[in-house]
Amino acid sequence: MYKYLLCWRYLRTRYIALASVISVMLGVATMIVVNSVMAGFSEKMRDRLHGVLADIVVESEYDMNGFYNSDEVMARVKAVTGDQVLAMAPAMETYGLMQFRYGGQKFTRQVQIFGVRPEERARTGDFAEYLVDEKSKQIKPSFDVPESLRLAASPAGQVIEGDPDSAINQALRAQVDEQVSADGAIIGWAMGTLHRDGKDDIILRRGDQIRLIYPKASQRPEPGADEFTVVGYFKSGMSENDSTHIYVPLDRFQKVRLLVNETGRGAVNQIQIKVKPGVNLDALKATIQTALEDLRPMYFKVSTWEQKQGPLLSAVAVEQSILNMLLFFIIAVAGFGILAIFSMIVVEKTRDIGVMKALGASTSGVRGIFLGYGLLLGAVGSGVGMAGGLLFVHYINTIEKWLSKVTGRKVFDDSIYYFNEIPTLVEPWTVFWIVGGALFIAAAASVWPAQRASKLHPVRALRFE
Repeated sequence: MYKYLLCWRYLRTRYIALASVISVMLGVATMIVVNSVMAGFSEKMRDRLHGVLADIVVESEYDMNGFYNSDEVMARVKAVTGDQVLAMAPAMETYGLMQFRYGGQKFTRQVQIFGVRPEERARTGDFAEYLVDEKSKQIKPSFDVPESLRLAASPAGQVIEGDPDSAINQALRAQVDEQVSADGAIIGWAMGTLHRDGKDDIILRRGDQIRLIYPKASQRPEPGADEFTVVGYFKSGMSENDSTHIYVPLDRFQKVRLLVNETGRGAVNQIQIKVKPGVNLDALKATIQTALEDLRPMYFKVSTWEQKQGPLLSAVAVEQSILNMLLFFIIAVAGFGILAIFSMIVVEKTRDIGVMKALGASTSGVRGIFLGYGLLLGAVGSGVGMAGGLLFVHYINTIEKWLSKVTGRKVFDDSIYYFNEIPTLVEPWTVFWIVGGALFIAAAASVWPAQRASKLHPVRALRFE
């Protein structure tokens, strides 16, 4: 019983020990906050990256113009995967330029163009969930240009009234057809807006015309151009995608790029594949790769969505690991503080230790006093740090708003990810290992002073000056 009484007394009276408690507390709290925020960002990022890509992607690795036998390729995939595949969608991807007018000026920017069939593409991922109008309300996956939108987008259409079959209205209708494309395009949200002061100002509205320029599949390098009507926006929440991606009708894209053969079949360079939940993607990818090698050796490349986004996901994991290593040094410093404090206590209380041993305190009992004291310091610091860290994570967005108001600048810039708030994810096992590591360091730092105190000889200790 005397061991516990002495540990509690030292904790209440040795104020220098508060430095170690505070170090452990700050280390534990900081690691919990950082890991929760990093895990929240990582989870959000993975969800959005996965939503943009299907589970597995088949590509023509070195041929930008793709392959014409997409039906045969999909049939081969279906044959070797059976009911593991839920949906497939062919696509054509290439780089190009987009031109548009705003404020009387013409602007040009580099884009990544995807030719897709929207209904099929929606079945292979979260494509449909990212399609919105100017008010960020979800719209259906379609490239159809509503008649009302075409008439409103053209000056000629705005004066059509009365009998639609009249000569004047037919002439105006012809002008509408010339001025407004009948095929729509879905552009990235960041391409159609300007983000200022936490708000998005629309610069390309639905009904506006854009001109796309991209390479044709001709013998000599030759640019192709086509015009489309903006019918919606792609808002995934990832700035890289929302600032470059444009989706257009696959059939028209193939024709303009001269990728329709004499049989009327168009070429694609991608097939997006959605599989059943719980299926091992790496094993299924290897099966598909083997089957397509038999169809056309050294041509197709099969990747899972994680492999397609591997560098980005790996960078996040490396950053989290490095941060954990650096922050753990805070707790390590607290451990050295405990070691120094206990060493001083052993020297200061040498006579007292001699008295206790002379009165019958065992070697293990004396050792237990210091080990228990170290563990108690670690437990108090870890407990308070865990509570403080979890509390900070819970109110992190309120704290962010307060800091932004105090400093006069945004602490969390939502223009990068379009997150409405800082995402957090508290993982119980991570909290457990953080707290457990802090307790281990605190206990380990008290081992040497405890061992030194337990080996003191009673007579020599009583003679200590």
